[in-house]
Amino acid sequence: MTKTLSAKPLLFGSLATAFEWYDYALFGYFANIIGQQFYPSHDPVTSLLATFAVFASGFAMRPLGAIFYGYIGDRVGRKYALAASLLMMAVPTTLLGVLPTYETIGVFASVGLVVIRLLQGLAVGGNYGGSFIFVIEHAPQGREGFAGSLASFGTLGGLFLGSGAATLLTHVLSAEDLRSFGWRIPFLLGSLSAVVGYMIRKYMPEQIAETASSTQLPIKEIWCSYKASVVRAMGIILLDGVGVYIIFVFMTTFATLFLNMPEASVLFWNTLSMGSLVISIPFFGWVGDKIGAKKVLLAVSFGFLGLAYPLYSYLIESRTIESLALLQMLFSVLMGAAYGTLPIVVSTAFPRHVRYTAAGLSFNISVACFGGTAPFMVTGLIDKMGSLYVPAFMIAAVGFISLISLPGIRARN
Repeated sequence: MTKTLSAKPLLFGSLATAFEWYDYALFGYFANIIGQQFYPSHDPVTSLLATFAVFASGFAMRPLGAIFYGYIGDRVGRKYALAASLLMMAVPTTLLGVLPTYETIGVFASVGLVVIRLLQGLAVGGNYGGSFIFVIEHAPQGREGFAGSLASFGTLGGLFLGSGAATLLTHVLSAEDLRSFGWRIPFLLGSLSAVVGYMIRKYMPEQIAETASSTQLPIKEIWCSYKASVVRAMGIILLDGVGVYIIFVFMTTFATLFLNMPEASVLFWNTLSMGSLVISIPFFGWVGDKIGAKKVLLAVSFGFLGLAYPLYSYLIESRTIESLALLQMLFSVLMGAAYGTLPIVVSTAFPRHVRYTAAGLSFNISVACFGGTAPFMVTGLIDKMGSLYVPAFMIAAVGFISLISLPGIRARN
């Protein structure tokens, strides 16, 4: 029987990634405030480094989440793993919205923040990759790339919602109110991810016979047979794993703290360019189905390598909103192309019976080692080296690594 592009798995897959990443990315958007509230210091860079270290700590748990939820996804079924990860994310996100600050409970606030971030990392490790696989496996032949792009659409949609929430609160609240209580509001709203998890568990279709695996330990088979594929996949995943955290999540801090640009304007353009990125994702998923997803990723890799330095140079030298808008808008196109085609390329690089675990590990190890640590690394290198060009060199390096990783990746289904 020929499969049709069913709306229900696409809707639930996109919602899963949107809510998961809305919850997860809020920490980055409010890094300055969180640093002041939980790691107070006379030096703002020291507070920021401490906050980004906590931000990165959540990524350390993501590979463990990929293994744990991957076992459920490969052995029991995709929807059970997705629903469980969403329910797990709702709890720590809500707790962060009510966690007392350092001024109130001292070091316990700092420790509590780390624990919350670790729990968030464990939860998102089970979602990132899993939702891509679910929608791709429910798509008809020839439209898998477009289907996978819609799950990516949800991922960036969540980041966009987080940026939009930060922008809205910056405009409607005073700076004092934002730092006092306003920053907590988006985290409390993040508890809605539990509702989405329940809906997925109850209403999302799945035929267990088609998805359950006879492999007792997927991670063991991956280690024995698919290590090279995981490493290559990690190389191309850097395009979105590192790219989005430097160009969008970290950019608000880079532009305001290091370039002294107005926060409201920076957040506005950050949100607008991310909106452009999100809209472009399904288009590039469709393009990938027509001409080949790997060809699209090849063009993106060259774009990262060739455009990073000149665009950052223009931004650093001019320090204008126009230069920021140009950089983020051009990279929004490249990032849209990457997010639109990476799901199908990475997912089909592994056989179905270990796919949830293998793809999840590829995404989460890559992002944990390089994406989640990127804001911390860039901030530290700028502080030590005294050069504002560190982000440009890192983006160019990502393009080069992707270029040498792409040729060895092939579809197994």
